[in-house]
Amino acid sequence: MNLADIRFPRELETDNTAESIRLALLAHTVKIRPESDFVIPRIEMTDPLKIALRQAKLRGHIRCGFEDIAAKLESERMGIANVRERTAAPYGKRISRLLLFSNDGAGRLYRHIGQILKAHSPRLLGCLINMDSNDFGHLMTGKDSTIKIVMVEHKAIVCDILRAMIVVPDVPSE
Repeated sequence: MNLADIRFPRELETDNTAESIRLALLAHTVKIRPESDFVIPRIEMTDPLKIALRQAKLRGHIRCGFEDIAAKLESERMGIANVRERTAAPYGKRISRLLLFSNDGAGRLYRHIGQILKAHSPRLLGCLINMDSNDFGHLMTGKDSTIKIVMVEHKAIVCDILRAMIVVPDVPSE
């Protein structure tokens, strides 16, 4: 997925935050693996992003675990294909899911993440969170836990989290 060509949910396009989010995502990119050409945004964990993720978790819009996420995405892909077959309804090629993953996964995990991102593009956007899986797990569960990957499942919640990525924390003036 070319980050410059991302189509964001309409909500972000209409409230004029899409371009700011695009610039924030493009500002810090990394290869998903050193030998790969697949580039992804690297996101710093900020207080607004922590709050948005906790709220999403409390609302039940966060799915954890690679196998569970892969199965859910495949189920959704088949559902979308069935709807397309039965109706002439247009399918918007916009982001509706967000895949967030820690910075301490093994090469194999990142290879699988790259495959999933390619298979479910353009509706799935992946971002490397600059945080290890222990801290990410504690953030998501509030206790000692290891979480390497989560998926945000609801389009409105995806919008909230993307907006939180561009909120600049207040810096006290001297």
